[in-house]
Amino acid sequence: MDKNIKEDRSDVYEIGYLLVSSIPEEKVASETAALKEALSKKGAEFIGEEAPELRTLAYTMTKKIGTSNQRFDQGYFGWFKFEMPVKEIEGIKKSFEANPHMLRMLVITTVRENTYLGKKSPTASVIKAEEMISSEVAAEPTKEAAPVAPASIEEMDKSIDAMVKEA
Repeated sequence: MDKNIKEDRSDVYEIGYLLVSSIPEEKVASETAALKEALSKKGAEFIGEEAPELRTLAYTMTKKIGTSNQRFDQGYFGWFKFEMPVKEIEGIKKSFEANPHMLRMLVITTVRENTYLGKKSPTASVIKAEEMISSEVAAEPTKEAAPVAPASIEEMDKSIDAMVKEA
C-alpha cells in the first residue's frame, strides 16, 4: 500500500543537460523541443527552463559516437524545471541518456520556488554602499605604514603558544 502512495505522488525536478557541440546551431532548438516533448509525454508540468547556449567546458569530455570516441571542449548547456509523477522519472533519465546528442545530463529533486539567482549586475543599493565605503576611506587621513620586520621563528612560536593558552 505504501509503495502505491509513493508512485502516485509528484515531485519537482530539475534536469540539466549538455548537448554535443557538433550539432549545427540552427538545429539546437529542435533538439531542445524533442527533449521537452519527451517530458510532456510523461506528464511533466513545466515550471521554468533555460534554452541551451554554447559554453566552453571546464575539461574535455569524451563520447563514443559510432565506433570512435569524440572529444568535446564545448557543449550546449540548458535546463528544465518541472513537476512530474515519481514513477515516470526513471523513464525520462533513460530517454535523455539514449539521445545520441546528449553529452551529459543530471536530474535532481528540488523545490518549486525559484532559487536561481542568475547572472545579475550589482544593484543600486550595493553600488551606493560601495561608494559610501570608498568615500569614507578617502576622507580618512592616510598614514604611512611603518615597515614591518619579518618575524623570527621563536617569535611566531611564542605567539602561537599564547593563542593556544587563550583558547
